[in-house]
Amino acid sequence: MRYRAIRESDLPSLAALWLRCFEEKEEAVKLFFERNLSNTHAYLAEDGGTAIAAVYLIGCQLVGKSAHYLCGAATDPAYRHRGVMTALIEFALRDAARRGDCYSALLPANDGLYRFYARLGYKEGAAVCCKELSAEPSQRRFSSSFDWEELQRRCGGDKFLLWNNKTIRFASKYYACYGVQVLQNERLLALYEQDGDRAEVFYAIYRHLEELKDLLCRRGVRRFSLTGSAGNPDLEDCDPLVCGMLKPLQKDLPELSGVWIGLTLS
Repeated sequence: MRYRAIRESDLPSLAALWLRCFEEKEEAVKLFFERNLSNTHAYLAEDGGTAIAAVYLIGCQLVGKSAHYLCGAATDPAYRHRGVMTALIEFALRDAARRGDCYSALLPANDGLYRFYARLGYKEGAAVCCKELSAEPSQRRFSSSFDWEELQRRCGGDKFLLWNNKTIRFASKYYACYGVQVLQNERLLALYEQDGDRAEVFYAIYRHLEELKDLLCRRGVRRFSLTGSAGNPDLEDCDPLVCGMLKPLQKDLPELSGVWIGLTLS
């Protein structure tokens, strides 16, 4: 068994592995592997030259330090329950720490995976808040313009995964493959699912909540749930819910709690 960083020539076999392991749409997987991977470090395990497991670390920042979001951990069904993924993640995290990453964040898909990552040293430290709100028309004109990184700071408070603009653009296209609605202008980005006159806004960054309410109202939404960071002033009266795990990768780093992961590609 060999563990290493991926090369560009590995991408077709890794895309095929992803499709064998996850119930994903081919267009979404194609989008993931054909995008610019400059801020993503990926690793694979191979047996006799064949890729049998892979994991992806998407670069971001957390509390001003280099970090990553771990996702796409996939092992070929024929090689599961042999410790392959444990060894691969440990290999990937050692390399990430060597590069200078300070934190690793992830969102397990189920309780069993929470237990799996706990054995690798991850602890529950990520959280979200959710609030029911009314969509309402507004007569106000909005002229302030911010890029998406600045909007994340507005809605994320102090502890959140700061994604660069390229990652946010990719994530919007990725979610759209699954029918997620994208609401976007130069001052606002919202990803939501609508059912009749109700909507679930599971990711939103904006300068003015009033503008978000107005634009949702124009799309026929009357009530919506808004999910975001405990650091968002519009959600500060909500109790946070556990929604992810964190692991410090360098010595003497504090363990964080209440971190908002935001975009999760899941």
